[in-house]
Amino acid sequence: MTARRRLFAGIDKLDEAEQQVAVARAELLGTVETIQARLAPSHLLEDAIDGIKTRSGILAESAGQVVRDRPVATAAGAAGVALLLARKPVARIVRRLFSRS
Repeated sequence: MTARRRLFAGIDKLDEAEQQVAVARAELLGTVETIQARLAPSHLLEDAIDGIKTRSGILAESAGQVVRDRPVATAAGAAGVALLLARKPVARIVRRLFSRS
C-alpha cells in the first residue's frame, strides 16, 4: 500500500464519524432545550400546583374515610377545635352568667 493510499484510507470512516458527531450534537441540543423548558419558572409552578392538587385530593379522600369510620370521634374532635377557636367569646359568656348569679 502506498503512502498516499494509507493517508486517504480512513476518509470514509472520517465522514461517518463527522455524521455521528452531528447527530449526537443535535440530540444533545434537543436534550438541553428540553431541560431548559422543564426548569422554566412557569413550568415549575404548574408542576407544584398539580402536586398540591393531587395530594390535597388524596388527603380529602382519606379524611372522608376517617369521618365515615369514626363519626363520634370526628365530631368530638371538631367540637374541641371549635371550642378552642371560640374560647374567648365562650369565656365571656360564662363570666357573664356567673357574675349575675
